[in-house]
Amino acid sequence: MDFNSTIDLIIKDLNEASEIIDDLKRYPGVPALQVELAKSKCRSAGEVIALLKNLGDIRPAKDEPVREKQEQKESRGPEKNETEAPIIADKFNRPVDLYEEQLGSIKPEKDLSDHLKAKRIVSLSEAIGISDKFLFIGEIFDGNKDAYAQAISRLDNAESIQDAMTIIMNYTDKNAENEAIIQLLDLVKLKLPSNE
Repeated sequence: MDFNSTIDLIIKDLNEASEIIDDLKRYPGVPALQVELAKSKCRSAGEVIALLKNLGDIRPAKDEPVREKQEQKESRGPEKNETEAPIIADKFNRPVDLYEEQLGSIKPEKDLSDHLKAKRIVSLSEAIGISDKFLFIGEIFDGNKDAYAQAISRLDNAESIQDAMTIIMNYTDKNAENEAIIQLLDLVKLKLPSNE
């Protein structure tokens, strides 16, 4: 069976399937919209397959003289390891999507910490979120809210990171490499004037 006969057979089967789907309208409870959608899909598949049949007719003849092929290659420039028969999939290649090109040129956005680092903090008590506040009270100040409030007030007046470290270490016996301490010091660094 040749290519065109196979295509005709597939199109015939799709048309019959469309008729069967159309008969489903007579049964109760079958949504008419679903029937029309299924028929539309069959028609669409038939059109694509018919297009393949038309593309099959475009293939170059096998008895084309070798000399004409050679002249075509020479006029195009250096040989690029091409196949002789065209590939049907190449006919359906879509051009590069502009959206995909734009995605490649977009610079990654800065994350929240980069944004916060660019913004100078005026008051630590305003800059510290509620969850961080509870973290600091629990981890650094052993649950003492008054000690936290006093330390934040003192840290607002600190003039260097060393002063801030001394203030924090006066309230805790934890190691300076504690994650909560590091996080609090990062906020203090954003407040210091040398960070402009």
